[in-house]
Amino acid sequence: MTTTLTALAASEHVHDLQRQADQWRSADKKADPIATASVELRLARHEDAWALHRIAQLDDAADLDGEVLLALLDGVAIAALSLDDRRVIANPFVPTQNAVELLQMHADHLFGRRERRRRLRGIPRLRLA
Repeated sequence: MTTTLTALAASEHVHDLQRQADQWRSADKKADPIATASVELRLARHEDAWALHRIAQLDDAADLDGEVLLALLDGVAIAALSLDDRRVIANPFVPTQNAVELLQMHADHLFGRRERRRRLRGIPRLRLA
């Protein structure tokens, strides 16, 4: 009798664990795709012109000029920032606030580095006697 009860309890425990695992798997599949997506920031290339034009049209804005930083979400362009005038275009149908903030921070970093180099070039080096 004890063996049967133990086997029954073990069997129920196994079924509970399987139900929990199934719930966990289904919840994982329903996870927010934006939260698990990969984001890439890079300078736009010639072949990105069509994607930049498409984003500008979706955003009802003019195309960006000059060097452009591009934000890609899982390989799809969603936002861009002009390094010349710091104007931003973004796909209004995708949550892009974080991507735009990343683009602005990256642009600040790039401009800060250029400014430091300019300042350092103008400062004469100290020579120890």
